[in-house]
Formats: sequence, C-alpha cells, structure tokens
Amino acid sequence: MKPLATMALIVALSTSAFAFAQSSNMKGMDMKGTDMKTMPMDKMSTDSSAKATTHKATGTVKAIDLTKGTLTLAHGPVKSLNWPAMTMTFAVKNKMFFDKLAVYKKVTIDFTKQDASYVVIAVN
Repeated sequence: MKPLATMALIVALSTSAFAFAQSSNMKGMDMKGTDMKTMPMDKMSTDSSAKATTHKATGTVKAIDLTKGTLTLAHGPVKSLNWPAMTMTFAVKNKMFFDKLAVYKKVTIDFTKQDASYVVIAVN
C-alpha cells in the first residue's frame, strides 16, 4: 500500500511542476495597453483549417453517394502525402460538386484534411 501512495505523490508533484513550468513562460508579459488594431489578425487565426494543406489527386470516379455526401475515387499517387495509387472515399464539402461528377469519369480533385477525414474542396 505504501508504494502506491508514494507513486501517487510523485505523479501529483510532477504534474504540479510541469504546470508551473508552462505558466512561468508568460511571466513578465504585460498585454495592458496593447493596441489589437495594429496586430496582423490574418496571421493569428486559431482555426486549424486555415492552415490546412491542399492536395491534388487525379483518378476515376468509382462511386457517388449523395445521401452520405461522399465520392469514391480510384486515384493515382498523391506526392504531397507520399501516398501510392489507391481507391478511397472522400467527403464532399460542397454538394454542387456532384454536378461535375459521374461514375467512370476521370477528374482531378483538390482535397484537404478536416478532422479525421479527407474532404474534396474542388473538382476539375
């Protein structure tokens, strides 16, 4: 029982020290009087999608699911992701893209990662 209590104490102290080390980095930073109007807000976005990388894939449409809003594409290699050729399903961000798609049609798509899936953001 004593080793368990010792281990709990070590974990608690380690966590406290880490939290203090993280918060001490802000020491001495006085933000009072800072004019936010002069700060370049376009470079300060907290939205992770603003920094998302766009990738391109060219391939043949294998399936379209309007209900789920997905496109299955047999595509060639995607160099920007170091992917080999494969068949995969993408979410389609804009439902108007389905007008440009048809099964067996060869297309080039632009896509990006959003959360845990890859999403089509343009169809050419």
